Amino acid sequence: MSLPAHRKILALWALFCLLPLSCAASEAKKAADEGARLYERGDYEAAQPLLEKAVQKGVKDGETYYQLAYLYNLKNSPDKAREFQAKAEPLLAKSAASGEGTIKDSYYLTALYASLQRLPEMKQAAQEGIKKFGNRTDLDGEDLFRLARLYQFAGDGAGSAATYRKSVEAMGRDTDPNPILYALALTSDAQTDLLSRRYTDAAGKLEKAAGLNPKSAPPAYQRALVQLGAGDYPSAAQRFAEVRDEATSTEAQYGADVARHLQGVGGRLEKMPDGKSLLEMDNPAVDAALGEAARSYREARDAKQADPAKLQETEKLFFSLAAEWMLRGNSLRDSSLGGNYADLIRK
Repeated sequence: MSLPAHRKILALWALFCLLPLSCAASEAKKAADEGARLYERGDYEAAQPLLEKAVQKGVKDGETYYQLAYLYNLKNSPDKAREFQAKAEPLLAKSAASGEGTIKDSYYLTALYASLQRLPEMKQAAQEGIKKFGNRTDLDGEDLFRLARLYQFAGDGAGSAATYRKSVEAMGRDTDPNPILYALALTSDAQTDLLSRRYTDAAGKLEKAAGLNPKSAPPAYQRALVQLGAGDYPSAAQRFAEVRDEATSTEAQYGADVARHLQGVGGRLEKMPDGKSLLEMDNPAVDAALGEAARSYREARDAKQADPAKLQETEKLFFSLAAEWMLRGNSLRDSSLGGNYADLIRK
């Protein structure tokens, strides 16, 4: 056999030996990529076996390890979660610090420190991610969502709120946005609307978020509250009636009654009888006005010769103040029981 022929055979034999390894690596990467795609769209049951397969076939990647750690925590397997968190940390830290690191690397590293309650490192990782990506103008909607979370981890509420809004706008223009991230961005942006008393905007965003991700829809109580603020009283009453969470279920019963009363009197007032805006009143002033309005409503209701106009006037003011109290995040149940006017609401 000539030397060139011999070399050809050796080369073919080497290629034949390497082929299974190449195929295995390709299969592992394919499993990791598909598992990550499913993970980010919230299909955790389908994602987990693919991510596990990728690791078994040799994938050593911080993102894959982080995702598995998250899934094991969901499945109440803390030992497995800690194992993959330990593997993910050095790889994510290295990627986040490199020139080729992505915002996803910074986000996962920050989220990992948060889950481990390593708060100084969490804040530092968030700040480094913001420094690296905060001024970028080429981020898509999903990456803007991750940037908003970095601002949130860093304690920058204004930066977080502004970036969530940009994320919502960007994903709203996409033909097929990630439904999980879009829903989370909408929910966060709705909270900004709620604090700014843009109730109609907030209600629309929360309902859209619920449609995108029904398995993890925004809380029914929150959705009912913004509908109350938006003046959609039938929807608010229905949504309050759907609340099953133990922490808010009793308060929701009061909310449903408030919504029904306001629907009956033609909607809530924005001003006191003297012309002062409810918005300008602080909490103690609203609380005091609510107690006084309760007394006036009770007197009008219990009068021997009821005056229908007076009754409606006092009812409207009382329930407008009750709604204002709830919209500020206060407990109407506690206030009404303490002020001895719960019976005016619940009857």
